[in-house]
Amino acid sequence: MATNIESDIDRPQAREIVARVVTMQPWLREHQAVAEQQRRIPQDTVERLDAAGVFGLTRPKRYGGADFTTREVHDVFRTLGAGCGATAWMVWAAAGGNMWSLAFPDDVVAPVYESPWVGNRTFAVGGTSRRMSGTARQVAGGWMVKGVWPFATGSVHASHGFLAVFHDESDDAKVGMVLVPKDSLVARDDWDAMGMAATGSQTVATDGELFVPDERFSTPERLAARIAELTGQGRGPRRGGLVRSLVTSTGVALGMADQAMEVFLGGVGKRSVPYSPYANQIDAPVAHLTVGRAHTRIRAAALVADAAVAELDRRDVEGLDLSEREAVQFHIDVAYIWDACASAVETLFRASGASAIAKRQPLQLIARNCRAGSLHSALNIDTWTENVGRALCGVESGPQSMSVLERRA
Repeated sequence: MATNIESDIDRPQAREIVARVVTMQPWLREHQAVAEQQRRIPQDTVERLDAAGVFGLTRPKRYGGADFTTREVHDVFRTLGAGCGATAWMVWAAAGGNMWSLAFPDDVVAPVYESPWVGNRTFAVGGTSRRMSGTARQVAGGWMVKGVWPFATGSVHASHGFLAVFHDESDDAKVGMVLVPKDSLVARDDWDAMGMAATGSQTVATDGELFVPDERFSTPERLAARIAELTGQGRGPRRGGLVRSLVTSTGVALGMADQAMEVFLGGVGKRSVPYSPYANQIDAPVAHLTVGRAHTRIRAAALVADAAVAELDRRDVEGLDLSEREAVQFHIDVAYIWDACASAVETLFRASGASAIAKRQPLQLIARNCRAGSLHSALNIDTWTENVGRALCGVESGPQSMSVLERRA
């Protein structure tokens, strides 16, 4: 099947998408609470994002998708995060999962991206164990797959999924990836979390065994080789892989911190401080300390993000890949940014008084979303502080996963 390659003139431009998202921010903020109640991004929002070109980030370059630099992707996510953190997270997760769609044969992938669709086309789910993943057994012409995949972010609005499967009962290193239509899976609608509730990160599962043709099955080694080939040909994706995806996620955290600061400053001149000598919070020195402390954390996090983004873009231009040690450093940078942003938002939330706990107030939702994002295993500050410390001390450790394809029994 012929691929539908658009010219660069037809491709979305990052500055245009950022400008459109800025105009959407009032809508996104107004519908944050609705999205949380529905436990998914409302369809109206998805349609507006689609019209703004946002889902070009989740489409392969060779099918007309955006081919943005790390800086451009990061800035789109930061602008989205300043409107609704959960919406930005869903788009980011779908864009990261799109890395796998680049690696399957064109005659398999083309129908996914050439058919009419509103929203993200695909989602990807790894697995931390056989219990939280799938298994595959080979049969004539393909594989019989069964399993349960939690936290399938982006699956609500997608047409296809890329799912991790163990295909050798005796070897947990034998992991594969299958591409399946979403309508061949059962969605359990079980996502009910204290933060990022609106992402619709539900569990998907097979109903018994599902037949997957050979051409829709691959392995990490084959996928990586194909991605390297496409990158070398300029057909995408850009260099950096999972690390690049995680670095762009910091835009989501910084966007939420931006919104929290705006909300706090919007009320500081009106808020009273009961049981104190100050008629308004803006007159209290502790409020100035609070704002200064949160601002400094956000600014420091943004500077670390800027350095990481710039370094990845430099390496992309020069055709340089990351070493394992360098990848660990990027991981801790990302974890630091998420933790700093979550801490800054929590500082502002605590200083907002008891009225801030009301569900109609946005700060409590931003605080829960930002902290929930920081607890993701790939973003967890404790895990990556230990990992970088171990590397600095030259202490060897056992195998650790650096990929969405976990390999623990």
